[in-house]
Amino acid sequence: MDVRKRKPIIKIPVTLTQILKISSISIFLTLTLLVINRIHFSQYFPIRSVKIYGVNHVDPLELQHLISPHLKTGFFSLNVEYIRDRLLQLPWVSDLFVKRVWPDGVEIVLTERNAVAKWNEESLLSDAGALFQPSLKSIPTQLPHFRGPQGQQMMIFQNYQKINRLFLPLNVKVSSLELTPYYTWRLVLDNGIIMQIGYKDVLTQLAQFVKVYDKIVSNQEARVEYIDLRYSNGVAVKWKDVRSKA
Repeated sequence: MDVRKRKPIIKIPVTLTQILKISSISIFLTLTLLVINRIHFSQYFPIRSVKIYGVNHVDPLELQHLISPHLKTGFFSLNVEYIRDRLLQLPWVSDLFVKRVWPDGVEIVLTERNAVAKWNEESLLSDAGALFQPSLKSIPTQLPHFRGPQGQQMMIFQNYQKINRLFLPLNVKVSSLELTPYYTWRLVLDNGIIMQIGYKDVLTQLAQFVKVYDKIVSNQEARVEYIDLRYSNGVAVKWKDVRSKA
């Protein structure tokens, strides 16, 4: 029988401190490799072309300021989702799409909000009901003015559209529409005429007024201070120099 003597096994105690040191070195080497690879990719695959579509009101310089720092990472490391999240914070931007375009490009397609009115002198109202506050220089000059309680903006917008359709035969439009704290309506036409209307049956009152508009105003828009439709059996007209009632 062959009996061989076994060599004694020498156990080297490993302390927790040594384990932590080894782990730290491994993590450091891994991070170093990642950084080197990122630098390598950013140098050999830089972003050279950025194309942006759909810009009408967004400031191009603001877009450049937000996008430029993220292009330095290179084509493969570009974080398109982060860029998308940053650009969605711009007041005019409703939605957007960001993608890489091989071998060195980025394409951004913006969808801007469609502003339909100024709201309470401090915001813009979009056709989707969103309130937003862009820079003053980007606000279109021909927007109508809406005023009213918060939460009523879409109802006011819908009435604005219906009222304008009623006024088509008169070749005038609403430039200002307000739902007052007393829930009556005050509107201003683009020819300067101010109108006061009761809350109920607004469209019915206006439809009846359109029928008699020529008889009451008769090309004297400049002399009319306001027209009051809040009477059950007539229309009150205040002239700038003479008062009368029709």
